[in-house]
Amino acid sequence: MELNGRRNGERRRKQAKDAQAVQVQLENRWPPGGTLGIVTTGGRTFHRDTACPGYRQGVRQAEKKGRRINKVECVSAASARDRGKGACRRCWPRN
Repeated sequence: MELNGRRNGERRRKQAKDAQAVQVQLENRWPPGGTLGIVTTGGRTFHRDTACPGYRQGVRQAEKKGRRINKVECVSAASARDRGKGACRRCWPRN
């Protein structure tokens, strides 16, 4: 019983952390709407390209956890924003 409680507590903390991360990503500076970049179906972030350290870190984490690597799709910044993605803080840092 205690073990299950720990798992549920960990799950709640992870969900809260994810919600905070999404809010921060949505506040990041966005490039002009016509700027091309990449998104994945399972990801939360709009990146310049696959060379982005943030994108590569996400791929490494997915591989480490045995998750599937989602297909990369080239989209405009406006389309990514409409899909609810956040701008990558490494690709488009705040100034």
